[in-house]
Amino acid sequence: MQNIRQILMMMCLAVSLACPALALSVPSDEVATFEEWEKAFNAWDGNRHKWKPPRMAPNKLPFPVDYRDWKVLSVSHREDRASVRVILGNNVAIRAARQKMYNPWPEGTLLVKVLWRQRRLPTWKESWVPSEIIGVATMYKDTEQFEDTLGWGFAFWATEKLELPEDFKADVQGCVKCHAPLKDSDYVFTVPAIFP
Repeated sequence: MQNIRQILMMMCLAVSLACPALALSVPSDEVATFEEWEKAFNAWDGNRHKWKPPRMAPNKLPFPVDYRDWKVLSVSHREDRASVRVILGNNVAIRAARQKMYNPWPEGTLLVKVLWRQRRLPTWKESWVPSEIIGVATMYKDTEQFEDTLGWGFAFWATEKLELPEDFKADVQGCVKCHAPLKDSDYVFTVPAIFP
C-alpha cells in the first residue's frame, strides 16, 4: 500500500518526466470527473478480492503479477490521451537505469506502464491525478524471441479487468509502428527519471 501511495504522489508532482507512452488504443481522451473516479475506485475496491491473474498474451508474455512491488522508473503525462502513467521496472531495468546502461536496455528488461485517465484534484485544480484504470502495458526485451517486433515483446491488458485485445496481433503491430522510429533509444520512449 505504501508503494501505491508513493507512486500516486509522484504522479501528482511530476507531470512530464518521461516521453510519450506506448502506442495503445485507449478508450477515451476525455478528462475524468471526481465522481467517475470515485465510482471506478469503489468498483475496484469492491471486486479486488475476486482478482485472478490475467491470461498470458498470445506472444507468450505472462502478466507480471508482482509488478506492484517493483520500483518506479519514471512517470509520464499524455496530453493527447488525457492520461497519466507510471513506468515500473523489474530488477534488470532498475539496475540498468541506475548504471546508465539503458541504451541498449539489457536482455531480460521488463518495463510495465500503468495507465489511468486523468482528472483534476478537487483540492488542487492545477494538478492532474489518476482516475479509472485504462490498462497495463508491458515491454520485455528478448531480442531472439521477439526478433520480429524490434527485439521487444509487447502486450497490453485493458481496463481494471486486464483483458487482452481481441486482435492482439494488430495491437502489437501498432506498438511496433510507433516504436520503430526510436532505434537510437532502443525503441523505448521512457527515459529514467532523476531520483535525488
